[in-house]
Amino acid sequence: MGSSFRHPLFIPFLLIILLYSICWTAQAYSNTLQLKSCNHKSKVSPGSQVAANIRRLVSELVSKAAVNGFAATMYGNNNAAAAKECPNMADIRIWYDYCTIRYSLENIIGKIDTDFGISDSTKQNVTDPEAFNKTLGGLFTKIESQALMPGNHKFLGTGQVKLSKSTTLYALVQCAEDLSPENCAGCLKFAVAFLPELCGNHTGCYWSCSTCLARYNLKKFFFPLNSTIILSY
Repeated sequence: MGSSFRHPLFIPFLLIILLYSICWTAQAYSNTLQLKSCNHKSKVSPGSQVAANIRRLVSELVSKAAVNGFAATMYGNNNAAAAKECPNMADIRIWYDYCTIRYSLENIIGKIDTDFGISDSTKQNVTDPEAFNKTLGGLFTKIESQALMPGNHKFLGTGQVKLSKSTTLYALVQCAEDLSPENCAGCLKFAVAFLPELCGNHTGCYWSCSTCLARYNLKKFFFPLNSTIILSY
């Protein structure tokens, strides 16, 4: 299941944010394109200087994000961009399995962006929704607090809780590193609250926008668990 929403952006700055790459320690290494949102009102000339600028910046940011998991930058005052998924467009959001790319003509650094999102679920229902949702809510509360702890510059929170001897619930939240703690908290609150509407009582679900994500599953989807709250109920 996927969802996206769109509106045009036309302020003269070029910013690119790349996040959710190595920084949230995906267990798998594949990075398949999941969804793209291309603003067709933001087309630019493919041979222009601004197209060259975006190619240079994308290369630079991918290199930075491969080391740090996150990169954000700005170039020029009248720039637009082109990527192979959204050719000759200056306002895009692209979601891969473990990476999100966002660039725009608007100054997006530090701002929450929940107008566009991608979601998916396992489609399998839990056997005891009331107990499951209570446990899940408690786990999300804990890892949201973890993500917002002073010094946690990656705004990353992960956790797990045993539901039974053979079943473990895993959850993860994360914000883009350019957000303030207040904006991160607001984005995570939106994401976590959106999950029940999107996925009901499914055993696994996630929702991601370009500035934060929330995810849970009965299968481990991140590794290693080196920054993890382990709970018992």
